[in-house]
Amino acid sequence: MHAMTNHPNLPLKSLDQIQPAAALPRRAASSAALGLSCALMAWVALCGPATAAMLPGAEPKAWPANPAKHQVVIRREATDDKQAAMIAAAESAQAPKAALRQAAGEAAAPEGDKVWWYKEQLGIRIPYAITGDAVAYYSELVANYGKQVLNRYTEPNSCLDYHAGVKFHKLLKLDDKTFKDVHVVTLKLTFAQNFAATQTEGMRFVKERVVVLDAEGKVLHISGDGPTAVPILAI
Repeated sequence: MHAMTNHPNLPLKSLDQIQPAAALPRRAASSAALGLSCALMAWVALCGPATAAMLPGAEPKAWPANPAKHQVVIRREATDDKQAAMIAAAESAQAPKAALRQAAGEAAAPEGDKVWWYKEQLGIRIPYAITGDAVAYYSELVANYGKQVLNRYTEPNSCLDYHAGVKFHKLLKLDDKTFKDVHVVTLKLTFAQNFAATQTEGMRFVKERVVVLDAEGKVLHISGDGPTAVPILAI
């Protein structure tokens, strides 16, 4: 049976805190069109449709704090302590600062020792890499939305769905590289907010990181880091 493990900086969610997310895609899509379709289905499944009718003369109203509309799902699946350590290593691997500066473009890149984002949209950090700190950030963001009274045209909602798992590969080909007898940690994060950050805008994105490790848990290769496409929906 899979065990749930937790990053040391992020509280473990008990089973009764975890909401079902069966509609989420489990593997990265093979095409951009399919990926967008899966992302939209995941958004609707977790947070509901980001639509609202704004009639002429409509005014925003104060929506009371409602934690039920702001869901956090965190799953770290490991069969033993060795796999748990590999997930922790994958979540701890930091993106190169030079890559972050390049992704930021003309804007100033964030500074710090554990920077995983390269810009902000709607006041929300956009990930360059999925790390344990990134998971903690979105988890706290969603939880805080659920505690606030928000003045909006329609009831706001938000969600985080995160899954980390480990698989062993006798032979792996990834990014024009070939690896033998390696463990692969896949980190997948889906975040969405509908009218929680602002009155009239919603956003969602899916980000995946694949980390290749040897038998001793040393990181050999990281795939998936880079700028993230973030569609913005507005009413």
